[in-house]
Amino acid sequence: MYRIDTMYITYRQVSKMTKVKITDLRPHIRKLADLVCHHGERICVERNGETVFAMISYEDLEALEAIEDRIDLEAAKEAIKEGNFVDLDNLIKELKL
Repeated sequence: MYRIDTMYITYRQVSKMTKVKITDLRPHIRKLADLVCHHGERICVERNGETVFAMISYEDLEALEAIEDRIDLEAAKEAIKEGNFVDLDNLIKELKL
């Protein structure tokens, strides 16, 4: 159990992520946001027992985006190396811009 103000929310700790029911989210969004922002907590929100989204810190989001950017860059380099790309002029013609 996790206590937020006067209400208890049940949760399961999975690795570093806390799971809460979506029905517990709205009345406690500020406290949960504080846990995410100031304590690095990651919150998975469940609906009908299935995780539907997560609350993570902006710092975690930036890290994920940096990883995605790196993966995209490596894929682009590989595509260029293999000659598997469309140059800008042809892309503009293809998209009729």
